[in-house]
Amino acid sequence: MIDQCKPLNSADSMPSRQKSKAHESPRPAHTDLISAKDACAMLGIKLATLYTYVSRGRLHPIARADTRTNLYLRHEVEGLLARSTGRMGLPTGASTALRKGQPVVNSSITEITDQGPSYRGHLASDLVRHPGNFEAVAELLWSGVLPGAQHTWPVEPPEVDLKVALDAMHFERMPSLRMMRVLSIAATAMGGGTLVEELRSGSITRYSRQMLFAFAGCFGVLGPTHGYCDVVGERPIAAHILNSLGIQQTPQRLNAVNAGLIMCADHDLSSSTFSARVAASTGAGLHACIVTALATHVGVTLAGGCDQADQLIRGFASTAQIKARVSQAERNRERLPGFTLPLYPHGDPRATFLIEIAHQLGTPSRQAEMAFRFIENVHNQLGMPPNLAAGLIALCLASGLPERTASTLWGTGRAAGWIAHVLEQRLAGFQIRPRSNYIASGKRTE
Repeated sequence: MIDQCKPLNSADSMPSRQKSKAHESPRPAHTDLISAKDACAMLGIKLATLYTYVSRGRLHPIARADTRTNLYLRHEVEGLLARSTGRMGLPTGASTALRKGQPVVNSSITEITDQGPSYRGHLASDLVRHPGNFEAVAELLWSGVLPGAQHTWPVEPPEVDLKVALDAMHFERMPSLRMMRVLSIAATAMGGGTLVEELRSGSITRYSRQMLFAFAGCFGVLGPTHGYCDVVGERPIAAHILNSLGIQQTPQRLNAVNAGLIMCADHDLSSSTFSARVAASTGAGLHACIVTALATHVGVTLAGGCDQADQLIRGFASTAQIKARVSQAERNRERLPGFTLPLYPHGDPRATFLIEIAHQLGTPSRQAEMAFRFIENVHNQLGMPPNLAAGLIALCLASGLPERTASTLWGTGRAAGWIAHVLEQRLAGFQIRPRSNYIASGKRTE
């Protein structure tokens, strides 16, 4: 039996889309993929040197369908240029130190491996298999101790009425509502005290659990009631999420939601995670740090791009539409949302793992079948493997979950990692303060 949640006093907040035109998209302002000739021009090198960079794994070419030529990711070439420029001297090196994944903070939380993220020595994929519940992984990230069996947390209601707080936002007036904003409103409403008060209360673990419960209730905005759903009863976070969405709970769906949350829980120093650590280093409270992370995570290279990919991947009704969209992407040298991640040149193992789980959920719907086919065609014809976003979308489609659930799972799961990084940064005891390299009149100053 699915609990009924009181709806907000609003109409459906989900934006409408023209299904028949879902496979169309405007031509990009600039190409995300460039030719070998253009890459050589940007780097100021010869073609032979470019091939040397490829052989050393510094650039990862993308094969073009039906041709023998390769294309290159513009941002990878720009990153290589930045690192090459940085070797000319200290000022330039300082200005590029934070660009394109240069290491800046020591951490014992997550290691990126060829098999995907490893949380404190445990591969995320192994944690999905055992113990298989998000709560255990959250505690592993926070404490370094992995509970040996599945368990649930007792629900402790927050001190504020989140239903009232979210109702006051009038989501019906926000046609382009992003769920990261909904989560941010919930986190903001729950916070308020100073860091000193937070530390002296000894309730950081309770605050952390309350925040994840609150995020589970926020999924109700995507459900039939279109409003916050109160979290009641002692059951897994995944069960609360399905209840908020108004989706019938089955063991397969519970496992799928847990898998999505666990695979999203952390990923080294992503932009949103780094912003949470910056906030923590200044002495901001836990809720403020999470709001900072959410404000970054909404960007188009993270959850915002996941929402774009969601609209794209869900929008196909026929194989003809799929062929047309893939051909369009090839003509425009377009990097499609939900595909490729330079950190994993041979494909994002998180996406592979989630798509495998999606295929195991039973006979797919027509929409899910088209999504699987599109993802496969983009990979095979354009040389663009799916990343985490596409994996989450495939998982949600196969589970019968509504649009934008993928990005909300990403934000909710990643919140556990953000909390871990906030705690670790506080123990580090220093303020993260990069310095700039001032440039006047187009000239660098020494």
